[in-house]
Amino acid sequence: MKQFDREINHTFKPIRKIQVIATLIFVAEMLIRYVLLMEIQRTVDSLTAGNIGITQSYIRNCLILVFSFFFLNCFFQYWYRKLQYTSHYSLMKRLFGLSMRKDYSFYERFSSSSILTMVKDDSKFISDWQSVGIITVVFNVCCLILAFGVMLYYSVLISIIVFLIVMACFLGTQYISRIISDRTYQLQVSNTEISTDIVECLDGIKDIKQYKKEGFFDKKLSDFIDEYPFRYSRSISRYYSAFTSTYAMLVIAMPILTVIIGVGLVMKGQLSIGQLIAIYGVAGTLQEPIQVIPDYLNKRTQALAMQEKIAPILKKQEREYQTCQLEPLKEFSFSSRSFTFPDGKSILHDVDFTLLRGEAGIVSGPSGRGKTSLLNLISRFYDTEGQPVSMGFNGIRAAGIEPEAYYSHVLQSQQTPYIFRDTILNNITLGEAFSEREIHEAVEAACLEEFVESKGMDYLIEQNGENISGGQKQRLGLARALIRKPELLMLDEPVSALNPELADTVTERVAEYCRRWRMSLLIVSHNDSFEKYYEEKQNGKVKKIFV
Repeated sequence: MKQFDREINHTFKPIRKIQVIATLIFVAEMLIRYVLLMEIQRTVDSLTAGNIGITQSYIRNCLILVFSFFFLNCFFQYWYRKLQYTSHYSLMKRLFGLSMRKDYSFYERFSSSSILTMVKDDSKFISDWQSVGIITVVFNVCCLILAFGVMLYYSVLISIIVFLIVMACFLGTQYISRIISDRTYQLQVSNTEISTDIVECLDGIKDIKQYKKEGFFDKKLSDFIDEYPFRYSRSISRYYSAFTSTYAMLVIAMPILTVIIGVGLVMKGQLSIGQLIAIYGVAGTLQEPIQVIPDYLNKRTQALAMQEKIAPILKKQEREYQTCQLEPLKEFSFSSRSFTFPDGKSILHDVDFTLLRGEAGIVSGPSGRGKTSLLNLISRFYDTEGQPVSMGFNGIRAAGIEPEAYYSHVLQSQQTPYIFRDTILNNITLGEAFSEREIHEAVEAACLEEFVESKGMDYLIEQNGENISGGQKQRLGLARALIRKPELLMLDEPVSALNPELADTVTERVAEYCRRWRMSLLIVSHNDSFEKYYEEKQNGKVKKIFV
């Protein structure tokens, strides 16, 4: 039998205690339910026999059992719902954490919307089974065993007839549930594709509007929905109608059938009226297990299918790194005969350079020749396996260095940095501890001192920096990199969103900051402020790299 991944089982290990508590409460609740039925049987039979004193005692027992059942059910529902809700968030946290630790190539293969669906939506099927699904099946199997045990105690004939009906309904609902499970999985896959298509359309809304193709993409998505989700949902609806009809038969027809058979046995003196009422009550509890057990067993199959869908996140890192610790940078070398993207585009033909500790290099060349890609390659955002590209950190092959160790020495400040909803301070430090002096120096080097003085370090920046300017975003990203003092700092258009005067000031301060801390600097910029600075103030001490 196919099993769940070790990561999944490990995630749900802390909730096993809650499952045990819920199971024990349910067993106690279930026992009270059947004891109550038997007490009702004794109450009715004693009343029929005219034993009023004994009847009053039975009625008192019934009331105590009813209140006990109520309180136990309240506790059970609390633990049951707690399991259902907390387990999904626990799995979401685990999957998000695993996805964050993947190599950059993982994000090249899977879009943001696909990862979001895996973490948030697909995981729900798994958490539902692992949390409440397992105990629900156990509960209902126990219900069936106890119910048939009580029926056998009262009447073998009725038990045999009910057992045959139950088995027929069980097999039918299990078959139907399997089909529903398969269709639901296909529907979920289709919904993932819909999410991806919608995100892609929204990302490309400028071109869609410009070329007046709203109708084209509207029809494209509508046709897909008609072809797949609508078809799967219609199929699910048809099978659910058969599923619920079977359930209705169990709810209505079977208890009535037991009463009809029981009346005949009462007339023959083989059954008392109280026993008939008890059998009727037990028959009324059978419909839920018959519906729930096959449904949840197929939910297990569905959860395993979803596990296959999120397997890229669960899959452990197969790549082994030869180097986990690095000495301070002495030199960084780069050599490329060419680099080819998956779409066949080839860039960086015959590019070779070495950058020594403390040196500055300016990357230049025509648009589209790979200047930004050069920085992304050094940042290891692209996979170089099988490519005629080599990079060396102090002579050590960069691809063989463990990423965490590598990024402790090499950082790139993005042209459009990631700005998240939090304070100015946390957007710079990312939760790390830095001294006030370190923070002040980085803020000053990025020309953010006026912004910080006017707003304060605790000023709340909105998501994507919606309440600050493009230049302020760019300089926040720059400060974020500078404060960590990487031995090799790469800047991609670091002053593109700034006016000429501010661009010159930022250039001078960044260059001085890097010189003070012996940081190597590699710059891609269409603005000539860095080149002018090194020519005028550093006597041209800059390495020019042409691509």
